[in-house]
Amino acid sequence: MALVTAVGSGQSTAGDAPGLEQLVRAAMTRDPALAQRQLEVRNRQLGVTRRAAGKGFGLVLGLSDPEGPTGLLGFSLADIGGSNEFDVHYGVNTSLTANLPNPLGTISTSASIRGPLEDSAEDSPWDLTPVASLGLSTRVEQPLGSLLGLDASDADDLEAAHAVVQAERGVRARVRAISRDVLQRMIGILRHRIAERRAVHSVAELEEEVLRRRDVFQDNEQSHRFQTLLFNLERERRGLETTQLGLQQDRAAFKELTGSGDFGRLDEVPLSLPPREQAERAPEVVDATVDLRASEHRIREAANGDWPEVTFSASYDWRENRLAAGVGFNLVLPLVDGGLQQIRDEELSNARRAAELAGTAARRGFADALVDAERSIRDLDFRAWELSERNRLAALRVAETRAALEAGVVVPSDLRQAELEQELLALDDEILRAERWLLKLELDALIDADPLNLAGDRP
Repeated sequence: MALVTAVGSGQSTAGDAPGLEQLVRAAMTRDPALAQRQLEVRNRQLGVTRRAAGKGFGLVLGLSDPEGPTGLLGFSLADIGGSNEFDVHYGVNTSLTANLPNPLGTISTSASIRGPLEDSAEDSPWDLTPVASLGLSTRVEQPLGSLLGLDASDADDLEAAHAVVQAERGVRARVRAISRDVLQRMIGILRHRIAERRAVHSVAELEEEVLRRRDVFQDNEQSHRFQTLLFNLERERRGLETTQLGLQQDRAAFKELTGSGDFGRLDEVPLSLPPREQAERAPEVVDATVDLRASEHRIREAANGDWPEVTFSASYDWRENRLAAGVGFNLVLPLVDGGLQQIRDEELSNARRAAELAGTAARRGFADALVDAERSIRDLDFRAWELSERNRLAALRVAETRAALEAGVVVPSDLRQAELEQELLALDDEILRAERWLLKLELDALIDADPLNLAGDRP
């Protein structure tokens, strides 16, 4: 969508005045709060990735002494037959463990080399006589609860993923806030320009009146009427200075925000209400829906905790040619807990009910917001129609006044007044366009949209 088609009030040309999208992009690069929110998105994405990596495929390599605390390489002094002997031994154990994706278990393989061999050691295919002996074993462990869905951590996973969504929502909200700030600064400048043009015109008219009256009443400058005229002129001059100072400050603030001292004419933006069916995209509704799902997961996980924990394991020792397998059970049930389990169940049930109520309230809030938004759209549409009619009438007045001036019926000040009103209506039209963009931002905030499609940009 083209955001700028031309510039208003003759301040600049379309080629050198940036449009709204350019201004917002520039403001985004200057906003540290937006950079913080984008960094938060990345951090939360890393958190989700870390959780997935912990449950996914992984390999662990370990080196240790198979005999225990003696170390990979060691020595000892032994008293054998009354004589001290120096003994050197070594041992390396390598273990490779693969963590398979959830709900699969783990597979570990270990290999060991020990040496030197004792003279009494039996020969075996795995002995590297007389240097060392080689051992190899494989083991698999599978928690059966994972296969049955009894020990899933779906609630934590869901909340971690939703935290990323909330962080991304914060980025879009910040972009909308920056856009609002830019538009409000533009409106402030336009209003000060209207006040400045009115003040300049009023000062010029009063100066002309003073000159005319001074020529007519040269001997009566101390009259009350003439002194009042001088007072009004000085008051308008001071008011003009104040207005120009405010305009200067607004422009400085706008340049600090966007890096530009001027802006182009805003394009007309269409306004439409989000469909009621999009209520599920409203941020409050999304949060309530996720909370409801998380609470249901927690209720299920709490119920699964009452089941025994079952683990199947199997191993095969290649050196000893021995297969071992087993099933382990682990069950912890409180005999007396002071009602803690009942309290836990009630808290989980209350959390689920609270999420349901929050979702209902959020959907009602979305419907109420649509009613208010429709009223705002109608108000702006009426103001646009009224301004269009006033522009049409102002153009007729200028044409008629110009013709009357040529006929000598009116004075030049009447034409200047008519042209001023036409010029100010053009500035009013710019303000109305900016207000329509502000309402567009509010409408898109209802469904967490970004009207400028800038939320993905990095400052």
